[in-house]
Amino acid sequence: MRNKSFLGAEDQFKIVDRQMKLYAAAALAAGVGVIALAQPAESEVIVTKKNIPIPISQYGGTQYLVPVSLNNNGITDFSFSLYSFAYHSAFRDLTVYPREGGAVVAKVETAGVRPQALELARGAKIGPSAVFSSDNITSIEGSHADFGYRSGKSYYSKSFTGNWGNNAKNSYLGVRFLINGQTHYGWIRLTVTTATKGAMSAIITGYAYETVANKVIKAGTATSTATQASPKAEVRGAKSGEASLGMLALGADGLSMWRREDAVVAKQQPN
Repeated sequence: MRNKSFLGAEDQFKIVDRQMKLYAAAALAAGVGVIALAQPAESEVIVTKKNIPIPISQYGGTQYLVPVSLNNNGITDFSFSLYSFAYHSAFRDLTVYPREGGAVVAKVETAGVRPQALELARGAKIGPSAVFSSDNITSIEGSHADFGYRSGKSYYSKSFTGNWGNNAKNSYLGVRFLINGQTHYGWIRLTVTTATKGAMSAIITGYAYETVANKVIKAGTATSTATQASPKAEVRGAKSGEASLGMLALGADGLSMWRREDAVVAKQQPN
């Protein structure tokens, strides 16, 4: 190998350039790893469109539980039941059962009263500040039809319990559930029919969840994105006169840029 003292200026510059590129590759690789760790998690609302009627579970007959897996991983996060019982009067009860760690946005609970799920409008915020039921079963809507024959005349009356008795299509149930032990928020869209004449029915028309743990979601929203770091590469150093990783990665061109900047800085320094 030739002694550096006998190399010309051009050869010495090539050696420095090659060494700078090797250093840049190592430094840039380390820097990229740190930057990747510092990036915020990307936020997205994953929506699943469905059309799932909730069948009636008759007293003494087949009992149906309709499962919902919000993140479609095969694990049931919530189960829905529409139970019916009739004997001199008829009762129907639409309820939801959260998996352990899950809950439903509901009215403030009172002793001895089953919690009632709130009917949320599109855009309602679902997050840590919402009031969630702590029970393992929450009522959505119930109906009671009283009928019979009295004093030579038939009679019929019907009443509803809950917050979903206005026949509004596509209302929202606010929920929270666990993914890998972390709380995520979501919504389940329902159409509940509570006609005065006729039986109460319910259909699940979709559901969604926020991919970032503990992040608020709005009922009915389809997508959301977190603030991302600027994709532009850093070229200048943190202080004037310092070569940045971006400069070093440019090799000889970056070295020339650094030297030009040094020259500018030197001219600006007071004598």
